[in-house]
Amino acid sequence: MNISIALRNVLTLCIAGTFLFSCDDEREFNEGPFESKRTDITSFVFEDLEPAIEGNINEMEHLVTATVPFESDLTQLSPTIEISERATISPPSGTPVDFTDTASYFVTAENGDVQEWKVALSLADPEEKPKLVLSSPLWNLSPAGSGVPDFFTVDGERGLAYGNDHLYVTNNNDKILILDPSNGSALGQLDMTGVEGGQPKIADVEVSADGTILACNTVEWTSDEGGAPTTFKIYKWNNETSTPEVWLSYTNTEYRMGDSFSVIGDINGDAVILTAYGRKFLNPTGRGALVFKWTVSNGVLNEEPELITVGGVPSLTKFGSRPHANMLNVDSEFLYVNANDIDFTKATLDGTFVARIPNTGRSLYDGFNSYFEIFEFAEKTVLATVFPRSSVESRLLIIDITEGIENVTTEEVILSQSFMSGEIANVNASGAVTINIVNSNKVEVYCLITNQALAKFELSTELQ
Repeated sequence: MNISIALRNVLTLCIAGTFLFSCDDEREFNEGPFESKRTDITSFVFEDLEPAIEGNINEMEHLVTATVPFESDLTQLSPTIEISERATISPPSGTPVDFTDTASYFVTAENGDVQEWKVALSLADPEEKPKLVLSSPLWNLSPAGSGVPDFFTVDGERGLAYGNDHLYVTNNNDKILILDPSNGSALGQLDMTGVEGGQPKIADVEVSADGTILACNTVEWTSDEGGAPTTFKIYKWNNETSTPEVWLSYTNTEYRMGDSFSVIGDINGDAVILTAYGRKFLNPTGRGALVFKWTVSNGVLNEEPELITVGGVPSLTKFGSRPHANMLNVDSEFLYVNANDIDFTKATLDGTFVARIPNTGRSLYDGFNSYFEIFEFAEKTVLATVFPRSSVESRLLIIDITEGIENVTTEEVILSQSFMSGEIANVNASGAVTINIVNSNKVEVYCLITNQALAKFELSTELQ
């Protein structure tokens, strides 16, 4: 009797094992080492249009649709197409195709299955212009997201930069962390040998066009203790494993310098370095409207800066706290300045006032913002900054200034969702943004708000 029961149990296990093997085998047939049956189109982008247009993919109907600018030549478009792994597509990606009528593509799976996909394009209204579109956060390390990063320290993260396929964030006011841009996690940190002096020692980080990493300290001159000078420094790392060197050293006997700085261009070619003075907090206190501009020509730094006083600014003659200055490119004839106490201002390189964003009465946006990036893509000029004014609200702010900074209306202003859920103070009202231009119609935007948030977005344009 016991032998019979044992035999039945063995037989049951064998049958179950056979069934489980069959199920696993079927799963492997769908996903694993057997021939794939997948015939998906996963991405369909017209990169030869300006701006680039990304198709909308309907997997159920096997249909790709897109609205393209009115003047587009539909007879010769060459889309960039991504498909299922191990599949092929006809016509191939990058092949010129006539889209005057609905076009057909055929995706052939590894096992020989064929799926027809239809592609239908429509022309936009001739009066319609592309609008900026900001995605929801791709990842969101904030109280409103998955929680602030573990490496945040009190008032310790103020600067952020993108380069070398990584993010760099100032940490604890004396270090620079290397982050994974796909999720914001810490991968390591830069060598800080010899980094000393300043409060903080490391205030901001930037990346030159050639991938060189630079960071500055913050210094403020005070008449106390005999009025000894302070030294503003910019450190340089040739790569992520190198030892830093002092690349720029400037003796400061009057100002507060280095709350932030900008690197425009390639420091091993031609570049411009900017930092600004707006407000002193120590004895004697004071305010200014001064931009320091260093130039690099053929890889040689001129260590003597040009001091630009921005004058003629309506209703406000000084910058205020945490001033920031930036330029579109090395050859630009204008610079832009901003601070927590003023709105975005455009000036010539000799400091003559040109224009200011029309935000009187906070009609466009409400809140402090200082650090900003200015860049061009998809035939647009864009300002990106953060709004860190409140302990209960903080956001990413995107402004389309293509028609001129003085002509911005509410239609050109995009505010992200708030990062806050509960109160977290940011007494310095500090933060930063950085970008990675992926293609002619996609920009990754990363934003940091001290104590409150680190997040990633995508910025693109579409015809609405």
